[in-house]
Amino acid sequence: MSEHKKQFRLPRDLPDGRALVEEGRKLGADIKLGRSLLCQKYGVANEIEYKKKMRAEGRLMRSLNIGLNTWRGTADGLRRIHQACEERGFRVDRYQMQLDRRMGLPPELWQQAPKETGPLLETKDDWMEVSQAAPIQPQLGDMMIGSPMSVHNATRALEAGVNYVGNMSQIGWKYPGWKGTETEQMAETTKALGIMASKRADGCIFQSYLEDGYPAQFKDYCSYIGWVMVERYLITEVVGANLSIAYGGLTHDPIMKAALILAIEELTPEEVCNSFFHCNTTAQTKTVDNNYAVVSIDDLYIALAIMRSNSGAAMLSIPVTEAIRIPTWQEVVQVQTMAERTIVYAKHLQGTIDWDMFDGLKEKLLKGGRRFYDNVMNGLQELKVDLRDPLQILMSIRSMGGLEIENRWGIGELPRNAGDTYKPIFPTDTFKDYEKYRSDVRSYFSGFDGKVDQKQRVIVGSTDIHEYAMLLAVDALRELGISPVIAGTSVDPDELADLALETNAAAILVSTHNGMALTYAEHLIRELRKREIQIPVGIGGTLNQDFEGEPAPLDVTDKLADMGLVVCTQINDLLGVVGKNLPAAMNA
Repeated sequence: MSEHKKQFRLPRDLPDGRALVEEGRKLGADIKLGRSLLCQKYGVANEIEYKKKMRAEGRLMRSLNIGLNTWRGTADGLRRIHQACEERGFRVDRYQMQLDRRMGLPPELWQQAPKETGPLLETKDDWMEVSQAAPIQPQLGDMMIGSPMSVHNATRALEAGVNYVGNMSQIGWKYPGWKGTETEQMAETTKALGIMASKRADGCIFQSYLEDGYPAQFKDYCSYIGWVMVERYLITEVVGANLSIAYGGLTHDPIMKAALILAIEELTPEEVCNSFFHCNTTAQTKTVDNNYAVVSIDDLYIALAIMRSNSGAAMLSIPVTEAIRIPTWQEVVQVQTMAERTIVYAKHLQGTIDWDMFDGLKEKLLKGGRRFYDNVMNGLQELKVDLRDPLQILMSIRSMGGLEIENRWGIGELPRNAGDTYKPIFPTDTFKDYEKYRSDVRSYFSGFDGKVDQKQRVIVGSTDIHEYAMLLAVDALRELGISPVIAGTSVDPDELADLALETNAAAILVSTHNGMALTYAEHLIRELRKREIQIPVGIGGTLNQDFEGEPAPLDVTDKLADMGLVVCTQINDLLGVVGKNLPAAMNA
């Protein structure tokens, strides 16, 4: 075990998690399940029945992401996608709704929180139409279970005919403007898990997309597989619900991705079909022509692995404009057309693949994953966590976070001292990419011979769960001799402003990726003015925003600059922020 550990203690007077699950089960008994248009069309009771039927017919199912500015626009996009695909001779089976994060908040807080990319379901009619807009089965994974609105959102989703409801991996998320306690949020989550357990026999499945949670922070793919085991233990054995695993967005090595899919499928019970495997997003660039190759190769290996494992999961292809903005419905149709052809080739190529090599890698991942799982279970037990109490488990892992969990219980070389880095057995693509970028950043900034005030306090934070850009900014500041104040991820504007006041900060650096750049910046400037703080603010990442009547988010770089922010399109642009804080003697 690592010698360098954070202190851990569960909150006192936690409610009993088993009682909360039972409360949820009772609530679930009164929920009448809806039936989607797709299930009606194909004569099945629910999506799991549909998946098994399609698998028996040899169909490789298809999925898509969608979440336009409004639900009206999203519903219209679904209908157009369905019609256009049918005209081209194929169909898409399911969709994953990408909702505004405010869906996890009580409606009375919606106006107080920054708008993000994606729609809100504002009325019961909106909810009910989710499964009726087109014969494409909905999955509601974002901002459902795990949020402060877990019970309400799970109930509405099930009533609407949604059978896969998530998201286990979002239990660590924060919600802008939510002032409740972590205990309250996780207690609500635990009750919602009870609701899902009550509908297990009816084909309802709790969903987890690994990269939305702690695996996105892990450095080791063995930890990924071990975490699948941790989640399955909690949801299936402790809560009594079924769990579906989705994975893929952060892995761009097609060989490793195929092996991970095989490993995940080997851990999947017979009664469950996993929801989808996701095409990579991190290898896409703003050069769209490059992205056609990324999508084609990734889809090919996903399809091969799904066929090899006889999975009931769908393949979720990502449009080539993903790195620039939220894709339009036409771009979704385009990539689904590419995927249709890729599946044809995959069936033809099955016999040419050296599956012994893939199976060998799969077994190594499973072996490492089991060691990680054992370490986590034994470690929690040593910390006096009741492993039959779901709330205690949720609160424990949420309080630690992904980095601490892997630093404690990973199977690679553990960090011994503060500042050490965990050394993985099978490094994740995210970690390898980060290491490369960090090396470049350190090389550039260590050679910087300009003037900066090394005594200034600079706050660095992320508006959402994405942390690697924030960490690169931290590295850059340290190379400049500046000790950054790290605000962390999913930081609200008022929290950044409070921290600026508390630390007498000279500047703020903000990383954002969820299509909320403009509204977040407006909120932040407003909060700083309330506190009479006038300091430079730099912002970088995905600098776009949804606007009413626009089919896709628009670039807001110029608007941010007009507001007086320093727009950082490259990491070295942060020099325009910290360089504004030179003492008079240095400026002379």
